[in-house]
Amino acid sequence: MKLINPTPKYKDSYFELVKCAKANGDINEMGNAYRENESFDAMINRLKDRAKGKNISKRDVPSSMKWIIENDEVVGTIDLRHLLNKDYFERLGHVAYYIHPLKRKKGYATKALDLAIKWYKKMPINKILITCYSDNKGSKKVILNNGGILEKTVTDKQNNKIINRYLINISDTVFPRVAWFTTNRSCNCKCTWCYANDYEDKSLTMDYELSKKYIKMLPKIGIRKAILIGGEPTIYKDITKIIKAISKENINVSMASNGIKFSNYDFAKTLIDAGLKSVNISLKGTSELEYLANTKVYGLQKAIDGYKNLEKLGVNISLSYVLCSNDTQKIDELFEIINNNGLNNISFQFYKPSISSEKDNGPSIDELVFICEYVYNKFENSQINYSIEMSLPLCCLSNKLLKNLIDKKRITTCCHIGKGKGIIFDTNFNILPCNHFLNIALNKKNIAPNKIIEFWNSETAQEFRNKINTYPLEKCSKCDKWNICGGGCFLRWLSPTMKKYINERR
Repeated sequence: MKLINPTPKYKDSYFELVKCAKANGDINEMGNAYRENESFDAMINRLKDRAKGKNISKRDVPSSMKWIIENDEVVGTIDLRHLLNKDYFERLGHVAYYIHPLKRKKGYATKALDLAIKWYKKMPINKILITCYSDNKGSKKVILNNGGILEKTVTDKQNNKIINRYLINISDTVFPRVAWFTTNRSCNCKCTWCYANDYEDKSLTMDYELSKKYIKMLPKIGIRKAILIGGEPTIYKDITKIIKAISKENINVSMASNGIKFSNYDFAKTLIDAGLKSVNISLKGTSELEYLANTKVYGLQKAIDGYKNLEKLGVNISLSYVLCSNDTQKIDELFEIINNNGLNNISFQFYKPSISSEKDNGPSIDELVFICEYVYNKFENSQINYSIEMSLPLCCLSNKLLKNLIDKKRITTCCHIGKGKGIIFDTNFNILPCNHFLNIALNKKNIAPNKIIEFWNSETAQEFRNKINTYPLEKCSKCDKWNICGGGCFLRWLSPTMKKYINERR
């Protein structure tokens, strides 16, 4: 048996399969392998595009449709999805197959899934998800015969049937899913608290021609989303070109920005047309005077105008605000700004230290806990969608506040380092553990684009991740909120103050 791309060689055999599927009344189960009234050539072109992620609906994902060939005959089709969106993750999984009605119960499905697993081993993926309804004994047997481990059962919201979710291990290789590109270290603001203030050379910028070589590697190492950061990426001279280059690889392009340049509608449209899909705008103050004091520029209204321009252009837009003090008046003023200007989707972040700086003049843990509770009480009963990015261990919060935040799904976690799910390139394409490490790279010498995954799974990188995973206290692993908490931002665990604080609360 073999899996092949659709080809004219087996055209007649394929249409014989279609004929039998129609006679059997289950032609719909062939899914993307068949479209009514579609010519053979049109089908071939559609499936080629789908494998590249081109011309597919928002509900669909890139996928390779294969024919199952046995004894020179098409005995079925199998759809191999390259990644999962929400719907595929919740209901459908990575693989869907259809076997010729007259060829069933002969082991073809089991063999086809085995070949599919071998195909996935060449993809940047660790596990594949296979689903079937709990009453489908044949499919369960196929999955179990191929090493499927039942993860859990869920209810299909479309028909209230029970879905079994099985995971099949493909590889122990660590693949990052998100890549941050530090396009430049310069900025059009001079924020007093910025972690990059201690950076040695703010004139550094990413070489665009070199960046294209790394961008070409992104799909091959499993990257699904790229986030452009700085400095301020909107002032990077090749910003439009780098967005286009990443989008060309069918990777979602996002950006973290102060939003000032987006106040120019034409500029905003240029970046959206280039492929920019989402933007997070960081608000630097709650009045123009505070903005000026914090950043040395007038930028609040420009940031608001930038938000509105991006909203008009249909991009996914969100806000962020760093909690740097326990000043409740600022939260009140921020609430009015958001409410009065029709803004939404704000993420509150806590001040984080920089590993490169000896200064730590941020707020205390008690102050951050206090202002977190104030934010909750201020925003919870409003129409504003908000979340709190917890870089503190959850046990810092009171049980009541923690329960409310979890129940209302207001908590997000941010640290990707321990699991190796995010990779950050500085302007010279060194790999940083996180952006707060500034010029402290994991690698001692530059890593060639085709050596990224090799380094990412090297002893050096793995040793660092193992070390990071030891920072939360041993007793944290026994916490029933551990999967949500993740230990908070590990940089805080470097501080004896944090360890003492958590121990006292335990």
